[in-house]
Amino acid sequence: MSVTRRYDSPKRQAQAEATRQAILAAFAEQMSDPDRDRLSPSEAAQRVGVSLRTVHAHFPNEASQIAALGAWFDNILYPEGVELVTGPDDLPRYYRDIHRMALRHPVSRALASGKGVWRQMRATRRSARLEAIRNAVKVVGAPPRATADATAMLLSLSGADASWPMHDHGLPLRRIPDVIANTVALIVKQLREKA
Repeated sequence: MSVTRRYDSPKRQAQAEATRQAILAAFAEQMSDPDRDRLSPSEAAQRVGVSLRTVHAHFPNEASQIAALGAWFDNILYPEGVELVTGPDDLPRYYRDIHRMALRHPVSRALASGKGVWRQMRATRRSARLEAIRNAVKVVGAPPRATADATAMLLSLSGADASWPMHDHGLPLRRIPDVIANTVALIVKQLREKA
């Protein structure tokens, strides 16, 4: 009877992680075309210089590719991590933080304007954050219509697609997080007045 010995090598683990990161970078490069609606594992394999089998060993299906790419972008945009909003009074801080971090990297502009797989990846990586925003608005206890209106407005301000147009219209990048946070504070104040 033969026994397969497991061999753990830090060097092999580092190489595997480097390959994984290179594949994710190749997927991200594919997304520079905003009209693209699917990732291509074969293009990624060719770009990185590995086999298609290697790509599928790291990312066996589209869902795993999208989830990993979302986490990869979050590591780039939010290297310190994102502290979820804890309640209505915390909403301005949250918006200031996420916009300040996101605007440091130009990839956030691509994330804001994408379609297809971009939207799918964006929804996957932001679901917990958006749910925390919804919950913070509900806690205020305003009437349903006011809650729905405030939630819609706050969710529309929660991504880089809210901040880059402000820059395009002349607002300096460094001021955008504060402008959005102030807008969020006004929305929360008005919502509290209706509660």
